[in-house]
Amino acid sequence: MAAFRAKRERHGRGVRGSLLSHLGGRSPLGFFESVVVQTVEFLRSAWPEELENLTWQVSDAPLGQSLGEEVARFSANRELMRITLYRIPIERLTHHRRTDRMDERFHIEQFVFQATAELLGKDPGELIPDRFKP
Repeated sequence: MAAFRAKRERHGRGVRGSLLSHLGGRSPLGFFESVVVQTVEFLRSAWPEELENLTWQVSDAPLGQSLGEEVARFSANRELMRITLYRIPIERLTHHRRTDRMDERFHIEQFVFQATAELLGKDPGELIPDRFKP
């Protein structure tokens, strides 16, 4: 008896995936979130006691924004020990001259540092470990 074969299998190569599946790591959310994850992990390793209970999330934009108010790039909640980064305002409303992916990465990292510093009541520059200071 023949084994079950998917309808789209051709020439023994297996079932095809989504046409756009290979772009998963290159989507704006994928890149943005990966930079946030790496930056948060860096900060946790530098400040293990202070950031032990830190939780974070990425949201598209803040809710309930009034007209005329500046759109928030992040929020920091000390009671919940949580930072929320707003992807669309960070990507589109600031820093209009991004030259490459590294520049975009630094831009995102800046807001992770600012949100974490606000959460801890510190200056963002204080979060950089001495071994990385010039």
